Amino acid sequence: MMFQLTLTNLAAMLAFSPAVLGFTTPCIYQGYTCGYTMIATYGYNNTELTTAVNKTSIIPPLADTQLLQVLYRCVDTNGTIAGNSLCIAGCISMNSTTLDDQCAL
Repeated sequence: MMFQLTLTNLAAMLAFSPAVLGFTTPCIYQGYTCGYTMIATYGYNNTELTTAVNKTSIIPPLADTQLLQVLYRCVDTNGTIAGNSLCIAGCISMNSTTLDDQCAL
């Protein structure tokens, strides 16, 4: 009985624990950043980029290489991201903390 109670408590704790995040530095709140910059500069991983794209109904499911050409929006100060748009002609990094990245036209 005690063992079952311990397992139940452990399961409840895990259910409410935050997910392990791959990034080392959260993105800049309200900023727009290319996928390859999200990985190289902020330490996000393909799983986090895929999750952000899949939550966005206007972007279809993408291959890993295509995730790098998506413009992501940082939606809060905790580093949560959302896929904003797939840059078909390529994503341009502005290499700045004050300027947003953008899609090539």
